[in-house]
Amino acid sequence: SLETRQIRLTKEKNAQITKFGSMLFTRCISGTRIVPRSEVKTISGHTFEGFGSSHDDFPYAYMTAACAVGLGEAEMNEFFVRLDKSLGDYCTKRDKEMKKKMKMKEVDVENSSNQFEELKV
Repeated sequence: SLETRQIRLTKEKNAQITKFGSMLFTRCISGTRIVPRSEVKTISGHTFEGFGSSHDDFPYAYMTAACAVGLGEAEMNEFFVRLDKSLGDYCTKRDKEMKKKMKMKEVDVENSSNQFEELKV
C-alpha cells in the first residue's frame, strides 16, 4: 500500500541521515546530534512520534551542535572545517551508494527482461 511504502522510504531516509551522525562521531566532532524526520519509537508500550525532535511533525531532519561557554574563535573555525569536510565525505558516500543501488536495479530489470524473452521463445 502507499502508506507502507511511505513508511519504508522514511525509515530508509532516516537510516541514511543518521549515518552522517555516526561519521561526525568517528571524526571526533563532538556536541552534535542528528535528528531524523518522523522517527517513531515505542518504549515500554508508549509510542513516541517525532522521537528526539522538538516537534512531532517537524518537516525536516536536522542537526544540533552544542558548545561550551568560552569556546574560542579558532576552535569554532576548526569545528566548521571538520563539519564541512565530513558533510562532503558523507555526500560523496551517499551518492556512491545511490549509484550502486541504481546499477543493481538496472541489472535486475535486465535479468527479468531476459527471463521473459526466454519464456517467450
